[in-house]
Amino acid sequence: MTIHQSAFSYKFDFAYFSSLPSTTYIMKILKIIGLIVLAIIVIAGIWAVTLSGEAHLERTATINAPLEKVFSVTNDFGQNKHWNPWMKIDPETIYTYSENTVGAGAYYSWTSDHDEVGNGRQEILEIMENEQVKTQMEFDEDMTGLYTADFILEPDGEHTKLTWTFDGKADAIGEKVFLATMTEAMVGSKYDQGIADLKAYIEGLPDPEPMMEEEMMGSDSTMVEEEAATE
Repeated sequence: MTIHQSAFSYKFDFAYFSSLPSTTYIMKILKIIGLIVLAIIVIAGIWAVTLSGEAHLERTATINAPLEKVFSVTNDFGQNKHWNPWMKIDPETIYTYSENTVGAGAYYSWTSDHDEVGNGRQEILEIMENEQVKTQMEFDEDMTGLYTADFILEPDGEHTKLTWTFDGKADAIGEKVFLATMTEAMVGSKYDQGIADLKAYIEGLPDPEPMMEEEMMGSDSTMVEEEAATE
């Protein structure tokens, strides 16, 4: 009886192993999987090479403030800390500002170990009074493309329509892929937060006090007296 049970056991085990896929079959499956992976890599490579390397996004807000008030904030790097979303990420970031933080030529740089902040520099390239502020940004050595951010102001009744833009242009494959896949996800979300905080900050600032009529009259009379004395 014991011998028969043992024989049955061996027969059962043999049947089990003989039902497993053969080595040739497994190799065919692995070959197919390898070809699929290779095809994906080739397609991804072709897609990356054909990318334009350019990206653009913008966010717009209507701010309850006159053009002059909005322009004075967007044209001053010294006020960025009150609304810039990247400045809220890492409190250990080290900032260095130009002596004058307002207008064309003003700049600031930053250094941080945080992955979302890194190292960089931003400079105001050109301004159009109460209309536009154009800036250029430089980042870590790994990001060698051209990156700009502008503020465009338009009158909207007693309010100001403010558009904050971002444009990137890169030649390196890695930067092209980043611009194509991550601009909206990473930069766009920060722009959403930033323009909302900028709107709140500007609207919370006190309006500049209007020049008193008496002061204007006094100034006019002084000018008349000076002209008369000159004659």
